[in-house]
Amino acid sequence: MGKRPKIIQITSSIIIFILVCIPYLVYGETITPGKIAVSTPNPVETTPALENSIDPAEYMLGAGDELSIDIWGETNIHNTLTVTPEGDLLIPGVGKVSVAGIYLSDAKNTVSEAILQSYKKVPITITLTKLKKVKVIVSGRVRSPGVYSVYANTRISEAVDTAGVIEDSSSLRNIVITHMNGESSIADIFKFIRIGDRIRNPYVQGGDIVFVPSREEDINTIGIYGAVKSGGEFEYSAFDSLMDLVNIAYGLTMDVDLLRGELVRFNPDHLTTTTLPIDLQGLVAEHAPLKNLPLFPDDRVFIRTIPKYHKRDQVYIKGEVLYPGVYQIEEDSTRLSEVITKAGGFTPFASLAEAEMIRTYNVSDPEFERLKKIPVADMTTSEYDYYKLRSREKQGRVACDFEKLFESKLNRYDLTLKNGDIINIPAKSMVVNVSGSVINPGLVPYTPDENYKYYIDHAGGYSWKARKNSVVIIKGQTGERMKPSPGRKIDPGDTILIPEKPERDYWKFIKDTMLVLGNVATVYLVIQQATK
Repeated sequence: MGKRPKIIQITSSIIIFILVCIPYLVYGETITPGKIAVSTPNPVETTPALENSIDPAEYMLGAGDELSIDIWGETNIHNTLTVTPEGDLLIPGVGKVSVAGIYLSDAKNTVSEAILQSYKKVPITITLTKLKKVKVIVSGRVRSPGVYSVYANTRISEAVDTAGVIEDSSSLRNIVITHMNGESSIADIFKFIRIGDRIRNPYVQGGDIVFVPSREEDINTIGIYGAVKSGGEFEYSAFDSLMDLVNIAYGLTMDVDLLRGELVRFNPDHLTTTTLPIDLQGLVAEHAPLKNLPLFPDDRVFIRTIPKYHKRDQVYIKGEVLYPGVYQIEEDSTRLSEVITKAGGFTPFASLAEAEMIRTYNVSDPEFERLKKIPVADMTTSEYDYYKLRSREKQGRVACDFEKLFESKLNRYDLTLKNGDIINIPAKSMVVNVSGSVINPGLVPYTPDENYKYYIDHAGGYSWKARKNSVVIIKGQTGERMKPSPGRKIDPGDTILIPEKPERDYWKFIKDTMLVLGNVATVYLVIQQATK
């Protein structure tokens, strides 16, 4: 009995030891009471990506930069040295050389001069082999403001992106950079993103404070509209010129009217505006002063297009013509017969009775649009009748009779065409659809000059529930509903609809009748008693 507590105690000690030691072995720290272990692996040092070769005339050395120094002579000497936190290079056999805060090209000259004090007339090679990391502060309207460690070739846009911009809230055009020496500058990373302007997206410097202000919503903007590739409203920058705005909009379109530009600007009262004409020929000319025309907050630029510039008027012919496809026309001048001739005419299988022309734009019908939003139960009788008629119509269908034009040669049906018209010549269907209360509903082969009774007979005749007096003919070409008559022409594709008689509950009819008669008798007796 005395051994069991010792075994339990030893086992517990081993478990505690394992729990304490494993985090130390893996992460280099132990778990102490009240502390939460964060499993963050040590970052792996990687070589920073470069946009291009480092320009010695632009790169400024600082603590952490690594230089390779080779002295060539009777004995070749190679040293890989890192700039110390105090900004010095400690060169063996030469001594301390201060290089911090000077450009790489100047640092190479300074180091070479120092080496030549100890080694006479020897070739010297100095190469930057590793970039330093610097700390910058990103603050303002970002998701995660704080201090960030970045490589010296990091641009302002990358530092801001690391901190996380807030969409439609963070200013991307008026970012304030304050350097260690107290000087400040403005970064415009939106302009960098749109047109690749590196000048407004400089490299960070150690100790920079990058402040991202909030963007104003309705004011302090500039706008450009019309003949530009991606116009709209943009955040204003005090460095903007007219050319900058055009470039931000991705340039002028081909159909621009260079003689018709306008700049609308607010007057000093901030309420009224003045419209200034702009001759855009000066914008595209070399070294034109218009390129540097400064802009002010809430300026708007309107650039017009040349009317009907390279307007392509064409129609589409589908179906049973010899050469279906797209055909060039002169809008409101070329006629239907002309394009059919261009398309090689109709094939033997073309059905002129079912042919149609669709116009791609429709006349607005506010009344029909209103009725579509109203439940049928809430419509008046006249509204419902209008709604049914409009619902049956085919959107954009042009009233055109191909048979009268091409068979009867009636030229008044030879319509002029508009851009985008679609001419559809279907194949002959050669059937009539008999639907509803007949013995054998379905498709019946078309026979010229036969009336509706012929097709009903060929569908087996009326069923016992057929409402013979309510037969409807629905024209396949237009959807029009017509009453039948012996002389009514039936065309291929038409539908003959025979409705069914409604079911009647005669017992309910008798009960309702008796109830009404009883109520009438009661009223009569009441009136008779009251008049005595």
